[in-house]
Amino acid sequence: MPLRRTWKPADRVSLNFPMEAVPVAANPRVAEDRGRVAVRRGPMIYCMEELDQERGVALADVSVNFSEHSREFRNEYKADLLDGIVVLHHRGGAYELASASEALYATVNPAPRKTRPVDLTFVPYYVWANRQPSAMQVWVPYMTT
Repeated sequence: MPLRRTWKPADRVSLNFPMEAVPVAANPRVAEDRGRVAVRRGPMIYCMEELDQERGVALADVSVNFSEHSREFRNEYKADLLDGIVVLHHRGGAYELASASEALYATVNPAPRKTRPVDLTFVPYYVWANRQPSAMQVWVPYMTT
């Protein structure tokens, strides 16, 4: 949206965005993102970095869980993190890891894979890779319960 006018030194522009965190789905034709969501808060996209998750939780093994009563993200302001940022938390699940004795391939089991509850942490996309090397994910698998 262009703003056309004659500007003076004291002029200001104020932008107000709704800052509720919302899950966003890609068009289903984007095969790589089918069954996944990104998280948007205001004009910003968030991501998950593995270093922010519970110890031993790999991003490849998690999904964010939504239910009728649990779609909201919890905001947390962290003043000590990268000069102050808002991180988001949401309930998720981490798949139980297969044991070394399990076969590498097996017939499909109609029962869903077992997960354990985890608290997932999301950071603004612009801050990833600003601490230490870590896996990152924007499009996160999701489950509805």
